Amino acid sequence: MDNYVYIVAGLPELTSGFENTGFDYAAVKESIMELLSEKDQKLVELMEEGFNEDSLGVEFYDKAAKSKNRFIREYFDFDGRLRNMKVNYLAKRLGKKAEDYILELPEADFEEGKQIEEILADADFVEREQKMDELKWEKASDIARMDYFNMNAILAFLVKAKTVQRWAELDAAKGQEMFKKLVQEIRGTSANLDLSVGGGKV
Repeated sequence: MDNYVYIVAGLPELTSGFENTGFDYAAVKESIMELLSEKDQKLVELMEEGFNEDSLGVEFYDKAAKSKNRFIREYFDFDGRLRNMKVNYLAKRLGKKAEDYILELPEADFEEGKQIEEILADADFVEREQKMDELKWEKASDIARMDYFNMNAILAFLVKAKTVQRWAELDAAKGQEMFKKLVQEIRGTSANLDLSVGGGKV
């Protein structure tokens, strides 16, 4: 709980223009890492592996599935299934066999499957990618919905911060929108924190 208080207090403040916020995912992550135990730092490092698409494969998803951390297990199970659906979609478009690229995951209901199918049907590539990232954002929120002051909340924040950084680099307007959303969510958490610690300010 104490670490999360410090992390919230150290978040960048929202300004009128995203270009002037100085938001930098790497810097924010490093400031968080300084407050974490070695055990929790390893969780962040594992999650960072999941952000690197070039190195993702069966080995990573197997490692994530065996993690003792619930957020890591659930988020990357979702991420792996989403990737499989994207592979199926692309394979059909390119006339290739999807089986050669599909990750082997345990059979399970995938409640986001229908929504992903609808997103993939969108002909606009940018719109499709934005909707995919919004879906990942919501999944991170759902997994950590009741985790206000623990490691799951921190990991969910970093997933969202990474998304903000990605769209800030690609599209300033989209980056500003996602940054505002992230700060609003964190400020909402601060309000909850005030109540939980007897009205103290973060």
